[in-house]
Amino acid sequence: MAAGAVMANEAVEAAWARAVERWDDPARHEALLGLVAQHSAFAWAAGKYKERAGDPIADAQLERLRKSATATLLATATKRPESKDGPYKRTMLLGVLLLVMLALGLVYAKVIAVNHGTSRPARPVPAQPLPGSHKPAAH
Repeated sequence: MAAGAVMANEAVEAAWARAVERWDDPARHEALLGLVAQHSAFAWAAGKYKERAGDPIADAQLERLRKSATATLLATATKRPESKDGPYKRTMLLGVLLLVMLALGLVYAKVIAVNHGTSRPARPVPAQPLPGSHKPAAH
């Protein structure tokens, strides 16, 4: 068996062998399709029929497999739970949050600018030694 080959149920493989024995017998292909659907072996059966691409029976069965697989997919699909939120609620919340953060940033910048503007001395203050400290003696 080739690496990556798709496996099928033994019953499906046996039905394929019977269909190949009497390729022109529609009942055998019908039985195969029933087992393929029952065991969800659509990919395996499609691969087998594609090996005979160009054959009118194989091409017709591939089309039936495609329709059957699509119908099975749609019949077993689960509905996505409906969101209670509107379609753009999260986007709007993010936008509002960003605007609030921007406003807070501007207020903070204004407060910092005002505080720094008034707390600066008008002229530089000369450096003075700390009390109790002395200058090193000159040699």
